[in-house]
Amino acid sequence: MAVGVVKRLAALAGAVLKNRRGGAPHPAWCTYLVTFRCNARCGMCDSWRMKPGSELSAADAGRVFAKLGRLDVVRITGGEPFLRTDLLEIAEAVTRASRPGVLHITTNGSLTDRVVELAERYSAPRRLAFMVSFDGHREEHDANRGKDVTFDTAMETVRRLAALRKPLGIDVSVNHTVISAQSLADSHRLRAEFLPRGIDVQSVLAYAESSMYGIKLRGKRAEHLIVPAGYPLHPKLAGADVVGFVQRELARVSGMKSVARRIGKSYYLRGLLARLQGGANPMPRPPCVALRSHVRLLPDGSVPVCQFNTETVGNLATQSLEDVWQGAKARTSRAWVDACPGCWAECEVMPSAIYSGDFIADAARGIAGAVRGMGSHLFSMIRPEESDRIARETI
Repeated sequence: MAVGVVKRLAALAGAVLKNRRGGAPHPAWCTYLVTFRCNARCGMCDSWRMKPGSELSAADAGRVFAKLGRLDVVRITGGEPFLRTDLLEIAEAVTRASRPGVLHITTNGSLTDRVVELAERYSAPRRLAFMVSFDGHREEHDANRGKDVTFDTAMETVRRLAALRKPLGIDVSVNHTVISAQSLADSHRLRAEFLPRGIDVQSVLAYAESSMYGIKLRGKRAEHLIVPAGYPLHPKLAGADVVGFVQRELARVSGMKSVARRIGKSYYLRGLLARLQGGANPMPRPPCVALRSHVRLLPDGSVPVCQFNTETVGNLATQSLEDVWQGAKARTSRAWVDACPGCWAECEVMPSAIYSGDFIADAARGIAGAVRGMGSHLFSMIRPEESDRIARETI
């Protein structure tokens, strides 16, 4: 096990160096949309309106991931992933081919029995991380998601998954997508539902519109959603105290059960706060690793550029990894990524922070800032005549 950890750390270091130098390392983090189909009717997402198109079978997915080889993280998402009745077979095929350290599944929690069955039958449950999404408390959640994806059903899914944490070693968390002023106001009630159960609740602010899941933006560059400063909030959040909300969320991060989530959410929320406060150069700002360490897969095996640029550079179901990853379309798209001012979508931010090394750089900036602050504090305690003497002696 120790040897495996050392190998992964060495590969991470190599990827960081290659990303920093503008290279294209082997993918290490994969976000796989297994379907566009969805049983929710969310107003800020068009996934349920889209024609589903073709989807890789479990066997096809296994062949695609065999081309990708060893991966650190695979995120399975949708649409609603559990509408795939073969999701367990897909998860096993991905695991055999790519041996990810983490298999992360996002779900709306509406298909409780299928979710629990996968948790109980999957061959490597300690790699499993479930994230169940909510849009607020009961009334707001149900109004946005529709009659087939209710708050109470999602709560039952969380409850049953939570009961499996100890016997199976799975990870369970809740994501609160803040979609409106009421959704924001529901934060305290939502947290109160889960904290007694030891479930971490993490929050994100909804973007002005969806890019990956927007019908009008499908296959296009949503450059109006990528801004060098500020944050394109959803219109229903107009007038809400989003700055105060994020400040309160930051204060709560230290109480999260998962150390990894504490680190990741602190990084994300500090960057979000800086953007909401309107600074000209908000930090942190990691170099983007889209089409480098981070690869996205669409249901048919196509490879889009990123969350905000759904132009595709190839298809791993019909092409080799080398043809896709080193092809002219990928090289052109990487130049676009390099020129991009950067988004603050958490699904892009986290792999970029890790594989660009910015998590480490950010920690170093924090330490340096603390040292400077301590020095300034100590210097302010020195009497004026003593500070003059110290300055002369230093010169």
